[in-house]
Amino acid sequence: MLKFFVVTGIGLALLNGWIIWWLWRALEHTGWLRPMLCLVVAVLGVSFPLLYKLGGDSAIEVWLLRAGSFWLGMLFYVFMLVLIMDIWGLASRLWAEPPVAPRWGGALLVMGLPLVIGCASWFNAANPIVREYDLTISTNDPVPQTYAQSPLILGVLADMHLGRIITAPRLVRAMDLLAPYKPDAVLYIGDIIDDHILVDVEGMAAALARVEPRLGHWVVPGNHEYISGSIKDSLDILRHSGMQVLRDQWRILDNAFVLVGRDDMSRHAFEGTPRKSLPEILADIPHAHRNLPIFVMDHQPSMLDEARTAGAVLELSGHTHFGQLWPFHWVVESMYENPMGLLIKNGLHSVVSPGVGTWGPPMRNTSRAEVLIVKVHFTQTAQ
Repeated sequence: MLKFFVVTGIGLALLNGWIIWWLWRALEHTGWLRPMLCLVVAVLGVSFPLLYKLGGDSAIEVWLLRAGSFWLGMLFYVFMLVLIMDIWGLASRLWAEPPVAPRWGGALLVMGLPLVIGCASWFNAANPIVREYDLTISTNDPVPQTYAQSPLILGVLADMHLGRIITAPRLVRAMDLLAPYKPDAVLYIGDIIDDHILVDVEGMAAALARVEPRLGHWVVPGNHEYISGSIKDSLDILRHSGMQVLRDQWRILDNAFVLVGRDDMSRHAFEGTPRKSLPEILADIPHAHRNLPIFVMDHQPSMLDEARTAGAVLELSGHTHFGQLWPFHWVVESMYENPMGLLIKNGLHSVVSPGVGTWGPPMRNTSRAEVLIVKVHFTQTAQ
C-alpha cells in the first residue's frame, strides 16, 4: 500500500509540475495572473493527496480537500491538452517553422474545457438514477407463496463512499429513490464509507429509516472499509447506522433464498489472513436449505467462476465504478469479466453497479450514478 501511495504521489507531482511549467510559459506578460494561477494549480495539486492521507477535519481543510478532489478529476484532461499543445509546438520546430509559443488563449482552452467537462461530470455524479433489472431464478423447492404472484424486490447500493467529500444527504437521496419501490431488502455492496472522519452516523441512520424493508438492511465490507481505518470501527459505524453485517457469513431469508455476504478480497493485505472461500462459507448450511437459491454479495466482481462453481444463481457487486472518468473504463473492461451491468453465464446472474457515489473526484462521465432495483421472479425447476 505504501508503494502505491509513493508511486501515485510521484505521478501526480509530475503531471501537476508539467502543467505549471506550461502555464508559466503561456501566461508570459500577464502580470500577477501568471504566478497566481500557477500557485492555485500547485495548491490544488497537493490538497487532495495530502489532506486525504493526513485526515484534516477543519472547515478549511475539508473545503480544500473537496477543491483538490475536483482538480484531480480535471487533471488528466488538462494534462492531455497541454501535452497536445507541446507536441504541436515541437512539430513546428521540426518543420523549421517559427516556434509556436503558448498564449493566454491556449491557457483559457486548457483550463476552460476541462472545467466544463468537470462541472457536467459533477452534475452527473450528484444526481443518481434508478436502474431496474428483472431476473428469473429457478429453484428446486416450491416457490414460496410470498413470491408466487409478485417478485422479490431488492434495493441495491454500492460504493457510496461517505466521508468528507460525499456526505449523508447523498444517502438520503438514494434512499428516497428506493422508497417508492418498497424493497423487501436493501443490500449494500461495500465501500459505503470512505473514511471515519466526520462520518455522520446519525445522518446515515436517519437516511436508512426512510426505507423499512421487511427483510432488513444488509451490508458487506469493501476495500475502503479497510482503507478508511480499523475494520472493526468501519463495521461498527455500519451497524450503528442500522445495517446488518455479513462477513463471510450466510442467512436464510424468508425460507426462499440464502443470502451470502463475502468479506472483501483486500482482507489479506490488511489483516494478514485470507477471506474464506465460497464453499467454506456454504459448508454449514443445514441440509433442509441446501436447495434454496444462493445470492452472493461480493464487493469486487473478481471471483465469478468461484460463484458459478459453488452453485450461486445471483452475485451482486460494485467496486469498478466503470472507470468513473473517461478513459479509465477501458482499464476496468480489461480487468473484469463483467465491469458493469448484467451478465448471465452458466446459470449465474452477475449484476455489477458502477455505484451511487464516487471516490476521489466527485464526478463521473463513463456511467450514471445509480441505485438498483433488482426484481427476482422465482420459478420451480421442472421435476
